[in-house]
Amino acid sequence: MRRSLPDLIPWALLLAVSSVVLTAMRLNPALDVATTWKSPAGHFEVVTLVAAICAVVGVATSIVVVRTPNVRLLCLTLSFVTLTGLVFVHGAATPGFAVDAEYNLVIGFSMRLAFVFGALFLAASAIQWEGRAADLVNRYRVIILGSTLALLVGYAVLALVDPEWVPAWFSTSGALAWGTTTFVCALGGFAAVRYFAGYRRSQLPLYGAVTLGAVLFVQAQIAQHLGATWGGTFWLYHLQLLTGFGAILWGIAVEYGRGRALRSIEELTVSDIVAQLRSGQTESIAGLAAALEARDGYTLGHGERVAALAIFVGRELKLSTPRLRALAAGALLHDVGKIGVPDAVLHKHGPLDPEERAVIEEHPERGDTMLAAAFNGVVERGVIRHHHERWDGSGYPDRLAAEAIPLEARIVAVADVYDALRSNRAYRPAWEREDAVSLIVEGAGTQFDPRCVAALHAVIDQWEAQYAADHLAYDERRAA
Repeated sequence: MRRSLPDLIPWALLLAVSSVVLTAMRLNPALDVATTWKSPAGHFEVVTLVAAICAVVGVATSIVVVRTPNVRLLCLTLSFVTLTGLVFVHGAATPGFAVDAEYNLVIGFSMRLAFVFGALFLAASAIQWEGRAADLVNRYRVIILGSTLALLVGYAVLALVDPEWVPAWFSTSGALAWGTTTFVCALGGFAAVRYFAGYRRSQLPLYGAVTLGAVLFVQAQIAQHLGATWGGTFWLYHLQLLTGFGAILWGIAVEYGRGRALRSIEELTVSDIVAQLRSGQTESIAGLAAALEARDGYTLGHGERVAALAIFVGRELKLSTPRLRALAAGALLHDVGKIGVPDAVLHKHGPLDPEERAVIEEHPERGDTMLAAAFNGVVERGVIRHHHERWDGSGYPDRLAAEAIPLEARIVAVADVYDALRSNRAYRPAWEREDAVSLIVEGAGTQFDPRCVAALHAVIDQWEAQYAADHLAYDERRAA
């Protein structure tokens, strides 16, 4: 049920081959010379294909930008829009096509601009934008996009009508070449790292595709900087661009086949770790969570909030990303066994008698049994089965104690009780924050793992600001 990471081997091999070829050509210049191929037609065709791929990606992201105000998504769109325009000019200026001259500086100038602005906007799409500046950009996002298109058209006309306007020092300035290369590598590398982090958390293919595209983009800049025109390195950087942007188009195509292309593009701009981890959960997990909330009104949003708090606590305890993913899934479904509890018991307004209490206490074991064959890991099942165990061994269903209780279950135990206290119930209003924290602290060493209590205390301000449910009215459910 928990989506495993897509196979990274083909992508790793692709990057490895690209790196090896580039390194071999730099260490052995004869190899670069031996692969020289002076073909203006081949150059035009490859570059036009790269521009076409960028255009398709740019159109897809533009559709979402028009519908959804999001600065990061606008920056991602601007990256591909500027790449489309500038790469197109780079190809059209190939001798014998739109420009008659044997060689003109606008070819290299356009490609250099494509790398710089592509990297700039790609890096901007990987950071969080907030405040008044973000609001202004969102408000005028369509105008910004339209103005960018107009500038690109104007540049294309100028570059192709009068390609001689580019100053001669552009092609001779080593400082400019090294400066722009460093700039592109730094920003492109930053974007790759940020998107890869999102990929590990969400496991969404499009995150991985953008990561691959960003890395190949950086490699292409290095090859372009080091290579000579028509040499093997020259053709390599064009192929790197083609492959990198093709991977992103492939990612969108995969999501389109699943009927979620536009949604996946929106998810690319999610920077909150909780949202990234949650967005990668399978439809089965989301469906079970929805079924659980439909059965039990008091859990409305409870699973989501417990998952969020558990993630905060898990990060404070330095859990790895794979364990955080498993923790999030287990926390979301920690009460899934309640689906099998009779309504008369589940929705009873008064105290439960011993028999009814025994039925309720069956839900961790029942949930574990329900999902025994569904999860491909033991962490989620450990959370579901053991989140009512106590540090002193007096919990249920297995009376585990201390370190024998899985760490993720100990984390969810703290998060579960805290959110229950901070939420409205049919028989009481939500507790005040200070009272809930005090009760959790009092339970350290008896009901709860002291380490988990300390970690919760460290992150509670952040969780309260984003997820606390004390403002939600309790939607009372009556027994049938």
